[in-house]
Amino acid sequence: MRKTTIIAAALFCTVPALAQAPTPPARPAAPARPTVTLPPATYADVQIAHIDDLGKPMDLKSNVYLPAVKGAPTPLTLYIHGKGGNYQNRGDRVAAMVIGLTQKGFAVATIDYRLSGRMPAMLMDTKAYIRYFRAHAAQYNIDPNRVGIWGVSRGGNLAAMLAVSGDVKALEGDIGGNTNQSSKLNASVIESPLTDMFVNTDVKAASIFNDYLGTDDAQSMAIVTAYRRHDTANPVWAQVEKIQQTNPLNYISKDSPPALIICAGGDTGNVIANCTAMFDKYIEKAADAQYYAWAQGAHVQVGPTIEDASVAWLMDKLKVKAAVGAQVAARGN
Repeated sequence: MRKTTIIAAALFCTVPALAQAPTPPARPAAPARPTVTLPPATYADVQIAHIDDLGKPMDLKSNVYLPAVKGAPTPLTLYIHGKGGNYQNRGDRVAAMVIGLTQKGFAVATIDYRLSGRMPAMLMDTKAYIRYFRAHAAQYNIDPNRVGIWGVSRGGNLAAMLAVSGDVKALEGDIGGNTNQSSKLNASVIESPLTDMFVNTDVKAASIFNDYLGTDDAQSMAIVTAYRRHDTANPVWAQVEKIQQTNPLNYISKDSPPALIICAGGDTGNVIANCTAMFDKYIEKAADAQYYAWAQGAHVQVGPTIEDASVAWLMDKLKVKAAVGAQVAARGN
């Protein structure tokens, strides 16, 4: 580290008594974050499954939002919240934006997952929702062949895995039943995710293993060290392999469904290298993906320009036509 030397020069003059420093002006209060109010769900608290989360019972539920006007079966977008949230998504700005897709002809439903964060069980929780809504497509007037997902932060981690593991039997599970239905998605929006855990710092990777594997700090760091050294003889190598089982980069193929990957350069938690690594793998496999990034953005703060483009991308991939009124207005311009 470069050292900076400060040299104090002697002043050969008479120094008057110091005046008392003025009191600095009070710092203005930070503006209050806007309150996000979600519209009422068409169907609230829909029971998807009942699970045991490390000895604690938990109901996996969903809120379902349908377009006001019923017509032909609609595409479905499933929204996955970040860590610390739940399926009700109170105050979630991105959830409000995604639920707004009902005005563009989508059905929208929210996803929940176990609080412990264990993998792959957490992934299997989310797959239960995809199978459930396909099994009940007629009830909700959903087109089971046009199912997409939008996940942020921890939900982005899950969306990344869901995007590429719909046909991986070892990761399917049977939570909630409906095992005759596919969990393969038709499009995925993956925002501010972790993807390959090992592209992150050692400390960040280890902190995720505490959730994913249930290891303590020392064990988690030992897993990172074994990976960095490729120490396959280490007893913790089995845990390295378990983490790799939930690395979406290991499942991308040329037949992977379309994915939109969104990150911000200023995200200090889930750093942008996660998105870059996933997009690079899509390029390697010649699969269909797009990558949106804002250099000055922050975690789950990618800016309205990218968000609007993401909605347009999802509409295109799930073949949603703009409302007739919107088409007429566009021609009038």
